[in-house]
Amino acid sequence: MNKGRIVWIDIAKGIGIILVVYGHALGGIMNSNGIGVHNSLTIPYNIIYGFHMPLFFFLAGMFVHNWAKRPLKVALSQKLRSLVIPYFVWTIITGSVMALVRKYTNSGLGVKDILLSPIAPFSEYWFLYVLFVIFVIYYVMIRLVNDKGLIVIAFLLFLMRPILYEYWIFDALSLNFLWFVLGAEFQKQKMLNSVMKYSTKKMWFSLIVFVVVNILNLIVLRLNVYWIGSYYKVLTVPAGIMFVIYISQLLEKYEVIEAILSWLGGASMAIYVMHLIPIAGCRIIALKLIRYQNLFALSIIITLIALIVCVSIYALIIKTVIGKVVFGKKLVKY
Repeated sequence: MNKGRIVWIDIAKGIGIILVVYGHALGGIMNSNGIGVHNSLTIPYNIIYGFHMPLFFFLAGMFVHNWAKRPLKVALSQKLRSLVIPYFVWTIITGSVMALVRKYTNSGLGVKDILLSPIAPFSEYWFLYVLFVIFVIYYVMIRLVNDKGLIVIAFLLFLMRPILYEYWIFDALSLNFLWFVLGAEFQKQKMLNSVMKYSTKKMWFSLIVFVVVNILNLIVLRLNVYWIGSYYKVLTVPAGIMFVIYISQLLEKYEVIEAILSWLGGASMAIYVMHLIPIAGCRIIALKLIRYQNLFALSIIITLIALIVCVSIYALIIKTVIGKVVFGKKLVKY
């Protein structure tokens, strides 16, 4: 455990990044030519996508208060280093590789997408793009309105999502800004903060809520109506976030699991920016060369291989200057 770090938050990030990689593995298989609808893929995919990225925004929001107190130059410099530079570095790296093998991939990303990346987020890197924008918005808005006013604004943006989701980054921004702001509020308010403290009853209750909410979510998604699915996230996101929070605190008690997940949490930025290439490579080899048929097993295999590749590269270069630059100086104390 690194001194000064909150262990359960690293564990939550570790769980979150596993879900990110697994979700992309599932999505990549389902989007491949000739792959039909398989419940073994669609059910976990829809559950994961009901909350996994808002989880990261919620956790980021928990630490925004101290950052927002910094002088503008210092605050912006930190986020440029930790978010913007990795965004462009990995956009160029991943975009170049995908452009070379675009006839084998699902997305067909190319040089045009790299050139448009300053105004149109590139592939999975929308997260870094949107998170930076949200930090900037928060920095400005918290000086104009109080915390409660900011929550109201964030909720109004969330309500506008079905109307404006097709414009620029509004789809991701309007969803995740709300959970970012709520993360900040939970950390600041002692009463709300106490809600996140583990107890066995809370954990089991959150599990029941998580299961029920997601069973209903699978029904909602079958309606295929955007605004209904969008607003239903007001249930799937908090259900998923609180379940992960309680599970993370429970897993602190198990030394080996805690060590693995907290390490993955500390490496989550690196895994996030690197995992697309090994996922795509494994999928192409398995489906188009080997023609592997067990799709559920394949999704697990792809996830494990991608994680191993990413953590190996991370461990090798994180202590170098290049590693610190491309991963946004991830070794930061809370």
